[in-house]
Amino acid sequence: MYYADLLPQVPVDAVPVLLLHGFGTNFTMNWRTTGWPQVFDSAGLRVLGPDLRGHGKSGKPTGEEAYLPACFVTDLLAMLDALEVEKVDVVGYSMGSRLAWEWALRAPERLRRVVLGGFGSGDAFHNTDLSDPGRGHTPFDHVFRTVAALPGNDAKALADCARGQASRPFHLDPPVTGPPLMTIAGAQDVLATGAEEIAEACNGHHVEIPARDHTNAVSSRVFKQAVLDFLTDP
Repeated sequence: MYYADLLPQVPVDAVPVLLLHGFGTNFTMNWRTTGWPQVFDSAGLRVLGPDLRGHGKSGKPTGEEAYLPACFVTDLLAMLDALEVEKVDVVGYSMGSRLAWEWALRAPERLRRVVLGGFGSGDAFHNTDLSDPGRGHTPFDHVFRTVAALPGNDAKALADCARGQASRPFHLDPPVTGPPLMTIAGAQDVLATGAEEIAEACNGHHVEIPARDHTNAVSSRVFKQAVLDFLTDP
């Protein structure tokens, strides 16, 4: 698994921030180009940015069993062990939020705080024929067509990734009860329906970004400031 390890120019005594990108993107596309490393650098925070398996510069195995949420969590914990990092703040977006949720249930002791961006309690694959994703007209079909056409992406690996994720549907019960949790999503993000419900179930809080949808919420200044405030609030 490829990852970036970005040390701030003036570090503070704080846990690193680990950024988990969405389906079909990578660390550079989801986070670097939208200015997130600079936000955390200005606060003195170290940033860890993996390309999740099947994405970016990381390996792209085949078979949906390679893309179960637990497999991604195993990758991420191995990365922390290799770096001798005991605990992180995790910020996920879309699929990255689904994986952050899985992590918070399986190994909450490795997380200080959790941000779930662009993610809700609904079924992101609703009515999608995952035997041939991208052929239909569901919101996920649209997402799949878009990301499968991006340079460097492997459509077969992405299809296997979608099937692996769908085979372990998100459930709100049990809720995350360990690390403090925040949800955040664009007001027009149909893929994040139910985000506020997740926050309420976990005794967290929800932030809505006005006039933003799933594709452009992550670049919002409101998003960045809300996350920074949450992670740096004593």
